Amino acid sequence: MNIILSAINTKHTHSALALACLKSYWDKYNSNIPLTIKEFDLNILDETIINELLLLQPDILAFSTYIWSINRIIAVSSAIKACYPNCKIILGGPEVSFNSESVLNKYSCIDFIIRGEGEVTFKELLESLLNCDNSESVKGITYRSGNLVLRNPERPFVKVLDELPSPFTTGNYKGTASFTYYEASRGCPSKCAYCLSSVQGNVRNHSIERIKEDLDWFFQSDFDQIRFADRTFNYDIPRAKEILNYIKKGNTKNKNFHFEIQADFLSQELIELLSDAPRGIFHLEIGVQSTNPKALSTVHRKFDIDGLKANVNKLRNQTNCYLHLDVLGGLPYDTYTDFCKSLDDVASLKPEDIQISMVKVLHGTPYEYMAKKGQMYYMSEPPYTVLKTDWLKPAEAVMISQISKLVEGIYNTGRFNNSLEYLINKPFVGSFSKLFESMVLYWRQNKLLFYNFSPENTVKHLKEYSKSLDLNISDQELFESKLEHELRLVLRASNADNWEGPLLPEISKKPEYKLETSLKCYWYKSNPFAIDSNKSTKNYPVVYQFTKSETGSPSAEYLKLALSEAFLMICIQKKLVLDSIPDFWKRLYPTEPTPDFTMLLEKLMSERLILFTAHR
Repeated sequence: MNIILSAINTKHTHSALALACLKSYWDKYNSNIPLTIKEFDLNILDETIINELLLLQPDILAFSTYIWSINRIIAVSSAIKACYPNCKIILGGPEVSFNSESVLNKYSCIDFIIRGEGEVTFKELLESLLNCDNSESVKGITYRSGNLVLRNPERPFVKVLDELPSPFTTGNYKGTASFTYYEASRGCPSKCAYCLSSVQGNVRNHSIERIKEDLDWFFQSDFDQIRFADRTFNYDIPRAKEILNYIKKGNTKNKNFHFEIQADFLSQELIELLSDAPRGIFHLEIGVQSTNPKALSTVHRKFDIDGLKANVNKLRNQTNCYLHLDVLGGLPYDTYTDFCKSLDDVASLKPEDIQISMVKVLHGTPYEYMAKKGQMYYMSEPPYTVLKTDWLKPAEAVMISQISKLVEGIYNTGRFNNSLEYLINKPFVGSFSKLFESMVLYWRQNKLLFYNFSPENTVKHLKEYSKSLDLNISDQELFESKLEHELRLVLRASNADNWEGPLLPEISKKPEYKLETSLKCYWYKSNPFAIDSNKSTKNYPVVYQFTKSETGSPSAEYLKLALSEAFLMICIQKKLVLDSIPDFWKRLYPTEPTPDFTMLLEKLMSERLILFTAHR
């Protein structure tokens, strides 16, 4: 018997953990009967997937299905069934667990659907098929019997999760990406109406001993990031403390660990535990969704908004954690104005990452039943995104989606946040949402793509966009200087200096001094570190150090020097005659006292920033 487990992942860098979980549980009882895992991704054509599966000649073909893959899997299953009519095709996963009868009635190529948790059900169903037994006794399945579609009783949740073997330590997970998801628990303490976790029962945990065994495996693995799938990692504080302490002690390779937390009841004890961890070790995802109390109450999401803000500020100020905050558009009673306020509230907390999305009406969630009342209108096919509500117009939903794309492509990269902060505080009086709303309108008007946010493209578009804001000359110069400075740090390369500075005095034919080889100076119309153009020094030089690691990886940083020091260094770089430097200074900075450049030269030479040339 050729038994194939398959999935279509969103990207080639993703792997289907569910398949490895199913195989690990099967192998625990039937290791003599092999299962083959075959994974694909959305970039692979249906024809290619069909051809590969046909060559495997499956007798039983099981798919793990999600909103991004269900339509593709149906098309593939239909083709396989046409060629191998006796092949039993099984679907499982969240996309078919709650509408199993309608799927079987609609698609004759599907024979069985596994509802809910799959490990035990899949094992029993497979055994019944291999033994030619009747499937009536298998709990948790919906299946075809002649012209009828039958639904067996529900299967209870697995009470002791440790009965499920680890897909990692058993060697069944063949993830090739730099990250993996990890289930240390199932279920959720919250009952948010739009989330499938709300119907997955109370929280059930793997034992601490099992988690430590898996962590030991992760510490030695090739994964750079391990994403805990616990819906509220800090729900059980003693457990969270023990896991964090174990990671801090054993994570000698500085791997990154991602947790979803509820910040409003995050204890000071956990904050202090996170406070001494190196930067980049812990990545925290915090689902804010909305700061509109009525919207939150309607979808049964409960948290203390003020407590959340206070604890996120503590995390930002007292730890090195990477902060990812979520905002949802399209919730009941959330108008576009409410969404903008929520976005501004979240942005004011200055997270590294803001994820914005329109809420989806997922099968099986309480939200699906709420949507049937006619107050929310959404896509009838995956991904079931809300397009309109009684409180949100379609055009406003589109605006939220396009704001999301610009926030993801520009803000979340972290490349130009100082420049964006300047615009937020200057023409938009502190409103993050108003800035990005204005940018969306500019992108539309100029027919710019809402993707392809390369650093160079982003700077080009932001410069042109800023000119549409009617900034005064000083503000425009300061904004462009900030952009150019941040671009140099992003590119990490000492590219050619197309001089746009002031008219230079006399150049020396045989200069006596030069900069240390890794250093290079650039000239800006305004001080890129200034907060306000009224207090910004014009004609401002900045010194950068460009280096490469032993592996050839480039890096760039700017030197925090006094204006006089950076000025002297750019004069040396431009090979100016030394005697002309004081007069050049007076011409550019007439209100500033003239430094003693002889003493300054000696100081910078003693620090090995300026060196003698071969001419000396």
